[in-house]
Amino acid sequence: MNLWFGTLFVHKGYYRNAVFKFQLIIPQEYPDRRPMVHFLSDMWHPLIDGQGQLVLQYQFPQWRPHRDYLFHVLHFVKAAFKKCVLDTVTEKQAVNKEAQRMYRNENTIFAKLAHQRAQLSITESSLYDNYPANNTIKFGPLDDQEFNELKQKMMDSALLAGDKRSVSLESFESRSAE
Repeated sequence: MNLWFGTLFVHKGYYRNAVFKFQLIIPQEYPDRRPMVHFLSDMWHPLIDGQGQLVLQYQFPQWRPHRDYLFHVLHFVKAAFKKCVLDTVTEKQAVNKEAQRMYRNENTIFAKLAHQRAQLSITESSLYDNYPANNTIKFGPLDDQEFNELKQKMMDSALLAGDKRSVSLESFESRSAE
């Protein structure tokens, strides 16, 4: 079994601004057996059960080796939080029936609960703590000096890589302030 760690940054929708940590569990028999996605963050979603397991059968009813790949799974992880997917989840497909019922019948309450989870996901304790020991993706607070040093390294790296676009610290700062 292989274990990959990931972080999903949600930019729009009910879970806007969320930072959800997850694991991609790749069985030894992959690609013959489907992988699993397990969220480490506390979730409220029709396709995610109480233990954080995303129902991949929704997107991949039958896993097709050599036709379904990990990048398809990762694409679905992101898509699962979009309205177009949430709109199509039926009660039969949902593992969190209460979340699915609220999405359909009490959308305002669902929106508040999803927003609550998104806000919880960006608290310091959620972002900086509770990492499995083997997780290589770790977040930590940066002071202004550390931020500026990191930003300069990124800018230098982009310029060294032959990035032909006009890159300036001012444009980077204006984008990061938004």
